[in-house]
Amino acid sequence: MSRSARLFHNVDEVIDGWYTSLLKCDLENALRLWFEEDTVTCILPDGVRLTGHKQLRIGLQDLMKNSVIFDTLTSTSHTYMGTTFVDSTEAVRFQKDVHEPSFFIHMTIILVQGTMGWRIAHLHTSQVSKDLIHSPSIAGDHGFH
Repeated sequence: MSRSARLFHNVDEVIDGWYTSLLKCDLENALRLWFEEDTVTCILPDGVRLTGHKQLRIGLQDLMKNSVIFDTLTSTSHTYMGTTFVDSTEAVRFQKDVHEPSFFIHMTIILVQGTMGWRIAHLHTSQVSKDLIHSPSIAGDHGFH
């Protein structure tokens, strides 16, 4: 494949790929979704910050010991000059046959459009209390956090 070939033509392909990679514990596919710079960052719900591809690989490898299932409760996005911000509230489960979430998170994914298409540059998650899930303040956009 030539260097200028686009792997991810739209943001939805990347987001779907991210969710699928976590579900299938597919570390290599998950890493292919990230921007090719060591400035990438990923903040996990417990506050652990992964910076660069080396830390990202180690952190995701640990996370992907079990399937991670996201049930999206709310999601908004906006694009500005080759950068897309996707904000969502997710119910997180670790077993397909268990329908009650283990916990809830807010997730912001920042994607950048480059020569290889859209890629994840930053991902930030933080836990949110179950009591706040149905709060009118997060019924729409919870904003970049």
